Amino acid sequence: MEKHLKECVARREAAAVALQEQEPALAAEQVTHSLVYGLNMLRNLLFQRIHEDVGANYGHDSMLLPLSMKASERIAKCEIEAHQIVVAVQLIQERGYLRGDTRWFVKWLAELRLGDDLQDSRWRRRIRQYGAMSEDEQRLEFSRHLETVFPEARHAPLILYRLFPLSVRIVAAVAFGQHLDASELRNRQMFWLPAIGDCHDCHGRPLDNGEQCPVCGNPLWIYRWLCAD
Repeated sequence: MEKHLKECVARREAAAVALQEQEPALAAEQVTHSLVYGLNMLRNLLFQRIHEDVGANYGHDSMLLPLSMKASERIAKCEIEAHQIVVAVQLIQERGYLRGDTRWFVKWLAELRLGDDLQDSRWRRRIRQYGAMSEDEQRLEFSRHLETVFPEARHAPLILYRLFPLSVRIVAAVAFGQHLDASELRNRQMFWLPAIGDCHDCHGRPLDNGEQCPVCGNPLWIYRWLCAD
């Protein structure tokens, strides 16, 4: 565990240096750390929603898992990362957060998020596939891949797959200091789930990356919120 942590820190610091070289005017270390904190949280929360929360509501059936629990979790988290990479890159490119040709940023973020797992051609292929899809196609393909690894994920509320990509986009906007964009994206989420704004603690506002509302689960809501009428 300690070795893995050191490797993650080293990868994050190297990524910050590389980003600064590409974008000298950017607060590269701050952006890199913010992306890491925000995307780590979303990855872990989504895994919790499709596995632990589904189990709490419907029960677990380990006989359905095609692989061991440990292997299934690793693959599921790589599936989540591949999707996050493409969604975040597309937002950054669409909104012009970086100057000039930004194709290098896909490789930069993929190396930051997947590390040694990027050596597996499956994840490089997955990133290319998502990059060629529309948002609706990405969402459907992503849910299909997760349900292949964790069949119980099909019990997760469908709204989860609608909200998750927007949460990834909010993480990217916040990391680059674009808080108006983050608020606009949160409004899009509230169109799909108006109950987001009912939380008496966070009031549905975008949080700093790495923060979570203890009441509703923002940036990826608990089942009571996801299933609200």
